[in-house]
Amino acid sequence: MAFLRKGKAMDGRGTRWGEAKLDRSRVLRWSLLHAGALVGGALCFSWSAVAVFAVLTAVTMCLGVSVGMHRGLIHRAFRAPLAVERTLALLGALAGLGGIIGMTRMHHLRDFHQNQPEADCPPYFAYRDGFAHVMAYALFHTWHPRDEAVYPPVDPRVRDDAFYRFLERAGLWLQVPLALGLYALGGVDWVVWGVLVRLALTQDGFWAVHYVSHVEGDQPYELPGCAEQGRNAGWLALVSMGESWHNNHHAYPGSARMGLDWHQPDPGWWAVRALAVLGLVHDVKTPANLPLRPGALRRSQTRRPLRRHTPETA
Repeated sequence: MAFLRKGKAMDGRGTRWGEAKLDRSRVLRWSLLHAGALVGGALCFSWSAVAVFAVLTAVTMCLGVSVGMHRGLIHRAFRAPLAVERTLALLGALAGLGGIIGMTRMHHLRDFHQNQPEADCPPYFAYRDGFAHVMAYALFHTWHPRDEAVYPPVDPRVRDDAFYRFLERAGLWLQVPLALGLYALGGVDWVVWGVLVRLALTQDGFWAVHYVSHVEGDQPYELPGCAEQGRNAGWLALVSMGESWHNNHHAYPGSARMGLDWHQPDPGWWAVRALAVLGLVHDVKTPANLPLRPGALRRSQTRRPLRRHTPETA
């Protein structure tokens, strides 16, 4: 794994913001999880287990991560009773990407750096180094800032909430009661596919979507002076729960709707609408009642050609 070697391109040294450091515990955890998923998935295959994998992935990534964490708690694109908010956050934590406090902190770090000029955005937060490098940053490195004070703080309503703090401490231990329930209902096959295979593919898929939706696709909106502006990777819309309409999201970060046109499918938005019909969420924000992000322009206003993202070779 040559892309794990330390060097200027990989660890972000020389930036005024901090540096990315290889986290060996993350490498070990990722390796064990993927070994278990590959071996267990092959030995414990059944169509019912695959169905469990598909349902749990859709529920945790759509209702949990995309709707509950990203659109709801991080961007406050809608309001919900505390019980609903916490339930969605629990589903998001079961996706295995982290608790809402850590996810919010990382989101704020990325947003801060990606809105710097390109020369000032560290490689850890940019998408300039090609797929293997970007995945190595996301999966195997942690960011060590020089000064935490420059970053937006986590909302105290999230940071100080006892339930959210519990989810943060529990981490992957949350998978244990889920695994016990799956074992009782369907045996080892359901545990392997519902936990190990799901967590492995969720982790890799989450960051792969992030990469693609920053380097491939349309950019109908431009944020002049920002290092990363997102792209609309429509071919990933369904599997990403609508998150791959990323240029739209950069332009309207507070919107619960990311697929803005009729031909832009957005499962996360469909879920928000369903929750609204059921009376479980309210005050839903969309571009119909939101302004463009400050400084953002429709590309037809700028008349500039699309900037091609050219990854550096390593």
